[in-house]
Amino acid sequence: MASWNNKRRDEVLHVPKVYRYQITVSMIRSGLVLIYTLQECHIIQNLVYYIERAYRIKDYGMWGQGRKDRPDEPELSASSIGITIAALRACDGLNLFGSGCSHETSLFVDPDAVFRNVSILQSLLPRESKSKDVDAALIMTKGFPAFIVEDQTLCSVIEENVEGELRGCHGYRRFIGDRGGRSDLSFLSQSRENQSDTESNLLCADSDLEWPFINLFQIMTCVFEGRMEDVGRYRSVLDPLLFTTDGYPTIPLFYNNRTGPTNTRTTAFQAFLILSELLEKQLVLPHDIDYRKQKVQTSSGGSPIIQIALLSESTAFQALLSTYGITSQTPNQIESVYVWPSKKLVDLLYYHGSDEKLGLTGRPKRPLGSLCTSRLWKIDGKSVVCIPLYQDKQDFYISKDETFIAKAIKSHLKFLRAHWRDSSRPTFCLFLGSVLFKKNGKPLFKLLNTLKSGKFKDIPIKMGRLQELITVASKKEIPNASPNMDFHENRILASPVLCRRTLSIKSLTDSKTELSNSSADQNEGKEVDKEYCEIVAECETLTKENLISRATAEPATHNNVVALIELSRRHGRDYRVDGDTISELMEHHYKTQDGDWLALRCCAAFLRKTVDSLAPSVSAVIASGRSLSFGVHGKPEILVEGPLHPRLLRGILHNQVGGQNLLHSSLQQECLIYIAELLVDHPELFKGILIIRLGSMIEVLQSAQRQDQLPLEKLPPHLFSKKIRSLLSADQKSKEGHWKEHRLITGILGRVPDDFPSRVWLILQHQKIRFVCGEGCLVSTDILNTKVSEPYFAMKIERFLNCFPTDTRHFVIELFHVLSATLQRNPEVNLVEEFPVLDFIEKSEVKQDQSLEEVSKKFVESLIKFEFVKLVNVDNCIVS
Repeated sequence: MASWNNKRRDEVLHVPKVYRYQITVSMIRSGLVLIYTLQECHIIQNLVYYIERAYRIKDYGMWGQGRKDRPDEPELSASSIGITIAALRACDGLNLFGSGCSHETSLFVDPDAVFRNVSILQSLLPRESKSKDVDAALIMTKGFPAFIVEDQTLCSVIEENVEGELRGCHGYRRFIGDRGGRSDLSFLSQSRENQSDTESNLLCADSDLEWPFINLFQIMTCVFEGRMEDVGRYRSVLDPLLFTTDGYPTIPLFYNNRTGPTNTRTTAFQAFLILSELLEKQLVLPHDIDYRKQKVQTSSGGSPIIQIALLSESTAFQALLSTYGITSQTPNQIESVYVWPSKKLVDLLYYHGSDEKLGLTGRPKRPLGSLCTSRLWKIDGKSVVCIPLYQDKQDFYISKDETFIAKAIKSHLKFLRAHWRDSSRPTFCLFLGSVLFKKNGKPLFKLLNTLKSGKFKDIPIKMGRLQELITVASKKEIPNASPNMDFHENRILASPVLCRRTLSIKSLTDSKTELSNSSADQNEGKEVDKEYCEIVAECETLTKENLISRATAEPATHNNVVALIELSRRHGRDYRVDGDTISELMEHHYKTQDGDWLALRCCAAFLRKTVDSLAPSVSAVIASGRSLSFGVHGKPEILVEGPLHPRLLRGILHNQVGGQNLLHSSLQQECLIYIAELLVDHPELFKGILIIRLGSMIEVLQSAQRQDQLPLEKLPPHLFSKKIRSLLSADQKSKEGHWKEHRLITGILGRVPDDFPSRVWLILQHQKIRFVCGEGCLVSTDILNTKVSEPYFAMKIERFLNCFPTDTRHFVIELFHVLSATLQRNPEVNLVEEFPVLDFIEKSEVKQDQSLEEVSKKFVESLIKFEFVKLVNVDNCIVS
């Protein structure tokens, strides 16, 4: 297996090599002994960890071809991700020494990594990639050997696209314009050295090549799906092309439409030819070679029953909850089961597959998602359950917001219902500590009472004692490879949160919400109303003595934190204040602050805290077909168009975004988490948005909060998320009388109408023209070798719109509507070949508060007045 490095074509993931995972699994499950040593097991386990990241690695697809317009540039390919998913599912739980052997030689596959691969695959399908509409490799993704596409409608679309675009008289073209050339076909034959010069030249011929072997995969797919009537159709194309070698029928490598079939023999093709005939004649049945039931889904078909055990931090708190009818257990009451934070399991898995002699470290320290933490883990004969990541007390500060925790639990349940594939029940623990009910426990109490009824919406729930639930829980057994693992030390009982005081009944039933608390604080003095930037500016004018005085004032608030940040800027993080370094004081504030959200956000930014589940949030945005922009509004942005490694993501947030504005490194993390959730629950809010600009969204929210006299950075996380949703839905309301607000929000969000790309296409297709704004441009040649539906064309438009100020962006959209309407109704009209868009808008003197009809009328008049067109019928071109 080559290294996953995109610098060279031979250093990327090749689909055929990944398919060997499935072949190896089938051979081992059939009883063949292929693996003999633990070192071999460790190598294969690390290879599994390696391909789990396929969803964020660009490659050259099945045929060694990159982007359609730039073949040497790799991109995410649906066929690569699809075959990887099939390989991971095949490897999951496989004992490399054979059934009945020690679990130490069993492979571990992260189900959350599989889900992320599936979500990215679904975002690409039915296309092969962003630049390629169709590819014959998708036949092997939807059918034999992967069978990954579960949506039958999507399968039909893929089939129609491949049949319509790539099917020929003697096989299939691999992609549009297939003329051989550079393709990774080394896996098809044992040696390429024996290939004659004539055959090499044929690969680069000017005529399209057709590949008969793709019919073999179609035949095997039909057999698996029981469509025997379609087998004959593919066999009738294949049989006339077979030639005889040593008395046996042989399939040609490819068919050249100019010179005919090649006589090159390939071992892999011969194997598939024999296998297809065995399947067709029912000498081998589908289940004989489908050991992991890739074609038969492993899910039960209905909603899984989700089991939840409630754990209280102490007996006193347990008694308090019982007065409200909520039954729970304390960690001491479940001595037979160990309850760990998810990070402890991550530390243990770090040694799973490690090998000192080979220099292998095991599973990278990636956070575990909901599918992993909803299992019972058997480790050295002991039972371990994990609390979810969002309840980990060492996680981001948003876990201190009880309303956010209630929302996270709901999202967790919805996720398990949608993506659980195991036949056993998902089981997890909720840890109930007094800190969660310190200010407003109503959201959690309401949720717990709903769950107690046995159903949350349409999701079946079972709550009970942990010892009873684990009997039917999903189980996973892994060895304890850690040299220093102490089960008792890792118990959640040792969590610092248990040292907090237990609340009284009065504090639990206090009806004051956090927002009203914030409002009460607001009336104590105008200082509470100051924004972060104002406090920073004030601290910059203070002397060192005054800063130290402010940093040590009691009670500690965000003023102390901002003063410490300014001291750090002047004297460094190791500067001591009252005997402690600034870094130590900031850690103390981060752990002890409750409710002062500005202080917590500043501490998190200063200490470079990052949400463990942030990289999956980026993947969720990318899976929706959108890109992501980090950076403060008005400053250079960092555009992310594919899934990111967590290390790169931390660097963007804390080095680049934090360098522009320290507080934004926290705010943009929160914003990203909320957006990822909204994309799942309310995708309609993002209609027409191609790039989600976090900095611009925060800027418009901060402007709106100034009118409410409560800065955005002081809102609790759950209210911050509500503000984001309100912003996204604001420009979808009635525009009449609110044109200025609508244009501003639409410009900042980057929302465009559904038909906007087709209108731009019409203009560029009409004549030779070049729209310019600064260094950005849209030219007629942009539509060559592309289609209006391709994501790359939409991204070209988006990048051009990004050249304009946000308050002008919507005028550009309206202008293109006017131009397309003009050319549609007056095809004899020609625009100037060089069209300076921003200059034209300024000359038109349009205003933000004017209606769409008034603006379009001014645009039409300006087109004539400033001679941007020769002649136009004004009455026919006003946009209604």
